Amino acid sequence: MQWLILFTLCLATFNANSRTQEHPLEQLLNIEIAAYQLSSAFSAYVLFTGSSKFSQKLESAIEMNGPILTNANTSYPEISKQWQVSLDFIENNKALVFDDADHRLVVSLASNQNLLYQMIYDKKNLIAQNSLKASSLLPTLEEYLNTRASFERVVAQYSANAASSSGFAHSDVSIEENVSAFTTRIENNTHNYEESRRLNMKWSFIKRNMLKNPGQTSPFITLHTATVIRNMLQNIYNSKFVTQSDF
Repeated sequence: MQWLILFTLCLATFNANSRTQEHPLEQLLNIEIAAYQLSSAFSAYVLFTGSSKFSQKLESAIEMNGPILTNANTSYPEISKQWQVSLDFIENNKALVFDDADHRLVVSLASNQNLLYQMIYDKKNLIAQNSLKASSLLPTLEEYLNTRASFERVVAQYSANAASSSGFAHSDVSIEENVSAFTTRIENNTHNYEESRRLNMKWSFIKRNMLKNPGQTSPFITLHTATVIRNMLQNIYNSKFVTQSDF
């Protein structure tokens, strides 16, 4: 019996160490995805004036990505610190949405988040310059994470544009460019043909909405469909490696 307990403890330690030894590029892409999801959740919260549904989604986004923030604190303390600035801003200002539906909250958060995105981008560039590290990440995993990041970038930008009359751009890239980039990624997808075909149909349904002027879109339907697309992306790649769930 003692050997079984010892074996279980060793296995648990091995699994824990495996996650702490996550490839740097994988970790940064997961951070990037989480950062975009935080932006999207807060924008939706503001857009729908703190309604219960979107308040829960915001809290879920914060809670779900908590472990990613914790891990980032060890590997990338400056990124973790900037992420915490955004979290503090949300906590300190989210009640303002009930007072005056102040959509400038979205632009204010974006000023923090854009610094975070730039930090992530710079770190990814450093890793890309090291060909040995860059090539050690499984190609299909890298493809999945980059596709997810591309999608979450579009959703974050759309959500912010819909929630703020001022609007803003992530990394000075237009939403048209980001929509085109994600479209190209999924059009060229060769995994799980039937699910990929359905994914393209769902995406075609909402991308026209994303390119309209903010006052002409249907954000509730678009964001609901975005959740469906997240699940589809996981289903397409799931048999290979995807285990993380989404809010």
